[in-house]
Amino acid sequence: LFLVVLTRVIIYIKVMTSMKMLPVSFFFWMAICSSVVSGFVPAWQSRQTSSLTAYPSKERVVKSGGGIPVVPSGDCLLFDPKVEGMLGGTSNMADRLKEGSSFVSKPAYLPSQEANDIPSGVFLTDAQAWLEEIGDPLVPPTFAKATAPVTATVLGRAKLIREDAPGDIEHVVLRLPQGFHYVEGQSLSVIPPGVDPKTGKAHKPRLYSIASTRYGDLLDGSTVSLCVRRAEYTDPVTGVVDPSKAGVCSSFLCSAQPGTEVKVAGPVGKTMLLPEDPSQDIIMVATGTGIAPFRAFLHRLFMENTIARHQFTGHAWLILGVPTTGGLLYAEEFAAMQQQNAQVNGATPQLEVTYAISREMKNRMGGKLYVQDVLAENADQLFAKLENGASIYFCGLKGMMPGILD
Repeated sequence: LFLVVLTRVIIYIKVMTSMKMLPVSFFFWMAICSSVVSGFVPAWQSRQTSSLTAYPSKERVVKSGGGIPVVPSGDCLLFDPKVEGMLGGTSNMADRLKEGSSFVSKPAYLPSQEANDIPSGVFLTDAQAWLEEIGDPLVPPTFAKATAPVTATVLGRAKLIREDAPGDIEHVVLRLPQGFHYVEGQSLSVIPPGVDPKTGKAHKPRLYSIASTRYGDLLDGSTVSLCVRRAEYTDPVTGVVDPSKAGVCSSFLCSAQPGTEVKVAGPVGKTMLLPEDPSQDIIMVATGTGIAPFRAFLHRLFMENTIARHQFTGHAWLILGVPTTGGLLYAEEFAAMQQQNAQVNGATPQLEVTYAISREMKNRMGGKLYVQDVLAENADQLFAKLENGASIYFCGLKGMMPGILD
């Protein structure tokens, strides 16, 4: 349109010039051309203008945050130091940044008073706590099933009873795979090596009560301890042990040397756990290796430096039945617990231990003393505790239960 109009204007001027005439219409045409030219913008210029509008300069992109909406600094909309900045109970990040090198960590779990304000005779100590919340909500998940066991390693083994006691009972400590955790009162499955000659298949798993706390005897949270009686058969006529009838799994564990690999599975069990209420009394009745879970209980409540030990205000009563004095299990440990607890609580100790040594002690009727006799002779104390909310546990030979129930 611009070229057409311009051509016509030039022709018109030439014609009028040759005729020496410039009419008023000339100025009309010039006005039209002027309006057309002033309102016309070439296509290339239009594209350039649009380009500058849609795509800002590099400097502007950097300044505006790369084209992404940004949150003004200091408004804590994306990251709140009082919430996300809490560092394991060591105050919030705002305080740490504000105070800089002069910041002093004050964990929320420590008493608020300064060290100089701690009452006389009170001492603050670090407690074992890294395995206190491994349950969901009470027990950890099963780490391995019996159909897909994992490998543990024997660290050590010790005979628990004297030579004059019948049988053989061993304390076996195993190193567990990383991540295998348990709590007091749970059990562990052991799959003995070899093949069952009767079925031609792998041996079935044997279940053993765990005799250590969740921290293990080494207190590093990676071991488990078992209390194992070697299963033997003695010929009633000859009095000789028949090795062909020995227990497969118990014989394997009671003879295992350090470094021996053991297939294990678990942990399992939710019913035989310590009460959640630390003020609740507990009564533990065991025969023989049934002492295993109760050893774990008592180590947690009276030996280890855990929160559970400091919070426990109830009374623990252990009743253990064995045939002879030489067969008492962990007696030295329990005596040490009682002595230590008596030093702290004086005339009101929290731990009571009663032994029923059947071949050496008599009940009121003159017969052998068993755990059920101890309960019967202390019936008033027993029922008073139960009425006040005490929990009672039984572990060991099934043969003790009829007398207890009677």
